[in-house]
Amino acid sequence: MKRILILLLPLLFSLNTVYAQDGNSPVTYSNLALQFGKAGYNSDAATGFFPTVATENGYGSYLDNPASVALISESYFSFGLKNNTREYESIYLGNSVSTEESERSLGNIGFVYNLPTKQGSFVIGGGYNNLIDDSQNTILSARNDQSTITDAFKDPSSDYYDLAFNTYAIDWGDVDSTYLESIFRIGFDDFPGITQEADVSYSTNIGEYSVFFGTEFQPNLFVGISAGITVGEYTYRRDFLEVDDRNDYNYEFIPSDVEGEFTDIDNILTHDEIDADIVGYNISTGLIYELNERINLGVSYKIPSTMVIKEEYYSSIKTELDDGSTPFESDLTSQEKYEYRVKKPGQLNIGITAKDLQGFDLSFSGQFINYSNLSLDLISGNDFNFDDEVVIRDQQDELDAFMSDNYKSVFNYKAGLSYTVNDLLKLKSGYAFFEGKSKVYEADRDVYSAGFSANITNNIILDVTGQYLSWSDRSVAYFYTDFETGQNASETIDHEISNIRVLAGLRILF
Repeated sequence: MKRILILLLPLLFSLNTVYAQDGNSPVTYSNLALQFGKAGYNSDAATGFFPTVATENGYGSYLDNPASVALISESYFSFGLKNNTREYESIYLGNSVSTEESERSLGNIGFVYNLPTKQGSFVIGGGYNNLIDDSQNTILSARNDQSTITDAFKDPSSDYYDLAFNTYAIDWGDVDSTYLESIFRIGFDDFPGITQEADVSYSTNIGEYSVFFGTEFQPNLFVGISAGITVGEYTYRRDFLEVDDRNDYNYEFIPSDVEGEFTDIDNILTHDEIDADIVGYNISTGLIYELNERINLGVSYKIPSTMVIKEEYYSSIKTELDDGSTPFESDLTSQEKYEYRVKKPGQLNIGITAKDLQGFDLSFSGQFINYSNLSLDLISGNDFNFDDEVVIRDQQDELDAFMSDNYKSVFNYKAGLSYTVNDLLKLKSGYAFFEGKSKVYEADRDVYSAGFSANITNNIILDVTGQYLSWSDRSVAYFYTDFETGQNASETIDHEISNIRVLAGLRILF
């Protein structure tokens, strides 16, 4: 059975009440569409978050505007590494837990070649650039007196419904077996509470293999085109443990390993895994016009495109008992990879650069993306029977409507200032603002950058850039339906996140 059939329904019924990145649930297809379809950043150390819509700042300039590579005067190979250090603070039910992680990875590798021309310029290039390298790690530790994750399992549409019943996470709530109830609520007029411990993490890594060219099409008018194949992967892991550490649940009604004796619940562990492979494409075109020897104007457009995602999942519940009897375990796994598609919106960039101002260059750029145009194709590439296809098409329409209603148009912008100290050293600084994509929760990101480019030999340039990002976010721990009131509810987590990214690269001239 595919995750779309067993997981989508419980994610849909509370679309208006659950949140994660930019306010959405982390495993809904609508949030994954946002995660995979967002604008990426530039992992070239010479470029980074510095604006390159109307100027060039190294190999990675083509990502803002492929016409900018026509301004590159030398041919070179480019190679860069990056280091990410992230700090997470998660606040859940009034309790805060902080974690930190650090990782190193490839930023970019590629080349640009300036073809000899009698006049103007013609520059080609290609290579790899990492576009998205996001991750989040959430640690929870709190006492919950309002709900338990097992409340989410008793809805028949829950993907955990059978797993939970097989492991005593839910059981019949009355002697006549007329309804199912959380194991932690049976026998109580008032829920006594439960201790919750959880470790939730996800990571998205997407890069692009590209070819591009830029040329001076007419005097002072530069045009360019780039085409790329995007590839990447997504992983999600959740371990959610509920422990009866106060021995509130001391009814002996579960059969023990000792014949004729009974025991009760000590703890319940819910484990989830999602792994996905991502393939897509990007095509961009743009132009730059030299208004005069000091001012450049630039514009570029990335056409709407499609990403194909193939995912597999695994879920399990394990219930351990007070007397150490053999635990109850049940699991569910995908039999084959499920395929779905994310249709990304177009992206418009505009920019202006003022250059050679007593050694200073000043650049501004803006980026417009309408995320309400995100859409999902949950059917193509799969062999559904007709009944399943009808159900999934309806759910697909609901998700598209949700994204249209809850995601918005954003205008991101960058500002950069560079100073040429001498022929060997250039200093750079910049600021970028990325607007939150959701109408229901503000998750704006500020990026501060500083760096330098230094000629360490006649044909080797060292580029180093440091970046600091910070933002607030929230996510859902779980959601459930209160069947007494008929209301949807969720337990949410507030996040404070900071990221220090260091990019270092070499340009080897030839």
